Amino acid sequence: MKAIIYLRTSTKDQNPELQKDQCIEFCKQRGIGSIEIVSEQGSAYKIDKKREKWEYVLKRAKEEKLNIILWKYDRAFRNREEFYKLMKVMFEVHGIKIYSVTEPSILVIWDMFGKTNTGNPIVDEMMNGQLKLMWNFMIQMAGEQAEEESRKKSQRVKLAVRKTDGVTKSYKGNKWGHHSLSKEVDKNIIELSKEGKSYRKICEEVFYWDKSRNKRFVSLGYVHKILKEFSLKDSS
Repeated sequence: MKAIIYLRTSTKDQNPELQKDQCIEFCKQRGIGSIEIVSEQGSAYKIDKKREKWEYVLKRAKEEKLNIILWKYDRAFRNREEFYKLMKVMFEVHGIKIYSVTEPSILVIWDMFGKTNTGNPIVDEMMNGQLKLMWNFMIQMAGEQAEEESRKKSQRVKLAVRKTDGVTKSYKGNKWGHHSLSKEVDKNIIELSKEGKSYRKICEEVFYWDKSRNKRFVSLGYVHKILKEFSLKDSS
């Protein structure tokens, strides 16, 4: 089984590596060979008229019978109607599955298709009919959820941020984006990176204490931010 991975981030500040790592791990766990990783940046709504990369993914999947791996369904679909129609056509006509790494419920139904073997063809046909009804219901629900999450994200960003003199800030007036945890944490991240440690390994080793004195490990996004800033400073 082979697949093509599609990644999309809504803003330049978001890190596609977060999606990429989870998609690659998903493929490994299910024994799926990834042919190519296609990535683009922009809102699913704003890139509506020029979604060349997404169209490329769909075209190649059909031509080469490749499944498609997404980090989340709302990364590729603008509305539930589009989601429902495309999921049905790709699976029922072309035999292509569009996986969501973080939303595995539909996978359960896919795994059950064609595996009903009671020895009674009438019973098997009835069971497959029930599975198809469940499949249609689940992709309708997943499409609604993807559309709703996209809408909520857009609202949260609009309410939370504003621009002043070209600088994006929160409604409280603070500069929008990640804030440094501490110089010691940042230093540890940089040192481990110099030792050749991967982002994920750094996340497993570097921690800090939050305001409630709970131990927290740094996120992949924070590691990427610190190393990107360090790289820019080092090259200047």
